[in-house]
Amino acid sequence: MEIVFNNLSLIENKNTKQEVKYLDNVSLTINEGSIVGIAGENLSFISNLLMVSKRPSKGELKLDDLVIKRTSHINNVNMLRKRIGVLESKNNFITKSVKEEIELVMKNFEYKAKEDNQHIVDSLKIAGLNEEYLDINPNELSYTEKKKLSLACLLSYNPEVIILEDFYKGFIYREREYYKKLFLKLKNKFKKTIIILGNDLTFMFNLVDNLYVINKGEVVVNGDKQVFYNDELYKYLEMPKIVEFTKYAQSKGHKILEYTDLKELIKELYRNVK
Repeated sequence: MEIVFNNLSLIENKNTKQEVKYLDNVSLTINEGSIVGIAGENLSFISNLLMVSKRPSKGELKLDDLVIKRTSHINNVNMLRKRIGVLESKNNFITKSVKEEIELVMKNFEYKAKEDNQHIVDSLKIAGLNEEYLDINPNELSYTEKKKLSLACLLSYNPEVIILEDFYKGFIYREREYYKKLFLKLKNKFKKTIIILGNDLTFMFNLVDNLYVINKGEVVVNGDKQVFYNDELYKYLEMPKIVEFTKYAQSKGHKILEYTDLKELIKELYRNVK
């Protein structure tokens, strides 16, 4: 699914003391089968726009051939929402077991698998859990286990677009690396479009194809993988350690290239060791 913001504004309580300017005349394109990072504050409005829970104040949002404006009519919102999966930072479960939770999600999104039980187990494993969790009450899980279950629920109905809100929080390094590889596989092998909402540039580094930073309703920084070496970016967000190291080494006179792949940086360091 290609996603296009065309001169789009989203402003609530306009011209009042309670005015909130989420977007102000923003144009950007998220290509199908890409991973995009969007950084800023209170980013849930992105999910709300794509799920048509909020409408643009001005301009338009295009989801493939579907055009959404402030007053446009959407014939089948439920069909659209089957194509877009949102993993929110809040995890609310209503069933008494992990298995029932995934079954309910599959039912709500009318997803049919050849073998439901195996499909549920497979969804859990991909998300970082296993069949031992099937009978556990989801509300008794740890903070990160709940995130993994939420991801399993989302994967179970196979949406085209995956939106992750602060997903990386709470995971140890090994887990974060696993999910980075998973998201790259979902993009490269299954052509999923993945939107990562949050401010952790270390997680987004060498993962996203494009990064957009939104501040006070405007896109203040944007670019491809090389944008992580743009000093303008760090007026708004914390610098990833790999970039910090590279810039420090360069400041000391070492001719280290600006890599976006950690393995390539290590090779570069090895070549330059004297």
